[in-house]
Amino acid sequence: MSDDLRNQLLKAGLVDEKQVRKAKSQKHKAQKTQPKKKKGKPADAEASAAAARQAEQAQRSREKNQERQEKAERRARRAQIRELVNQHLAPIPTGDAAIDYHFQFDGQVRHLPVTEDTRKRLVDGRAALAGLELHPSKGFRVIPRDIADKIRERDAEWPLVIPAEESGGSEPGPDDPYKDYVVPDDLMW
Repeated sequence: MSDDLRNQLLKAGLVDEKQVRKAKSQKHKAQKTQPKKKKGKPADAEASAAAARQAEQAQRSREKNQERQEKAERRARRAQIRELVNQHLAPIPTGDAAIDYHFQFDGQVRHLPVTEDTRKRLVDGRAALAGLELHPSKGFRVIPRDIADKIRERDAEWPLVIPAEESGGSEPGPDDPYKDYVVPDDLMW
C-alpha cells in the first residue's frame, strides 16, 4: 500500500495501526525473498559458466585422487616386494665356503659371495638374484625362483637377475667361428 492510501484507510477507520504495520512488514518480507536481478550478463550465461567451472574442478580433483591412489598402490606393492625379498633371502656366506658369483646388471659386472650349492641353484634356474631396494646400489641377494616370479608380476622395474634366462639367449650364430667350442656354465675364473 502506498502511504496516501494507508492514511486514508486509517482516517476512515477501516484499518487500525496494528494492521498497517503488519501489512508493511509482510510487504518487506516478500521483497527480501525475491532474488535481485543483476544487470549486465544474463542469468543463463552466468549459470553455465559456474557449472563449467564446477565440472572442471571436479575433474581436477578426480585426477588428483586417482594419482594419489596409484602412488599409494605403488608404495604398497614395493613394500610387499621388500618384505618378500627380506623373508626369503639366503644368508651371505663368509670364510672358506664363500665363492664369488659374477653376474651382469645394467651393463656392469657385479659379484656376490655364494656357496657352491647356491651357485648350482643359480645356474640351474632354481634361484635368482634380487635387489634389496629399487636402487641396485643397495646390493643383491639370492632368493628362490618362484619368489622372483612373484616380484616380477608385482613390479617389472624391480632389479632382478635370473641367470638361467640370460644364458639361454647366448647361443652361437651359424657363422660364429667359435660355435664348436662350448664354454661351461660352471667355469670358475
